[in-house]
Amino acid sequence: MEKAIKLGSADKLTRLIEGLQARKIKIEGPSTGRAEAHRDWHDLYVVLSGRAKVQLGELTGTIEEISVGELRGNELKVQEEVELSEGDILLIPAGLGHRTIVDEHYLQWVFKVPAHQRV
Repeated sequence: MEKAIKLGSADKLTRLIEGLQARKIKIEGPSTGRAEAHRDWHDLYVVLSGRAKVQLGELTGTIEEISVGELRGNELKVQEEVELSEGDILLIPAGLGHRTIVDEHYLQWVFKVPAHQRV
């Protein structure tokens, strides 16, 4: 019989699931994140505590590729805004621009899922 494995960190989880990346993000507001998009990754947000708004849309203005497939823009043409709170889960497909706005406190897991995997 196989044994269950208790994981103490996202680093241990990522070693078990090929291609998946994960990290815990804590934001103390007020904070407005820079607009970004990922060519090769879907973002999966799992909210642990606090509240945030996530604006979704198209990167505009000056766009720079800060690393392979990681795009940052100085503007975002907002097409939708989603409010998140504890227990919410949000999937942001690869290529969709987004930024997170926090007024006070926000804690989440962000899972990076390879875009070639179906979600």
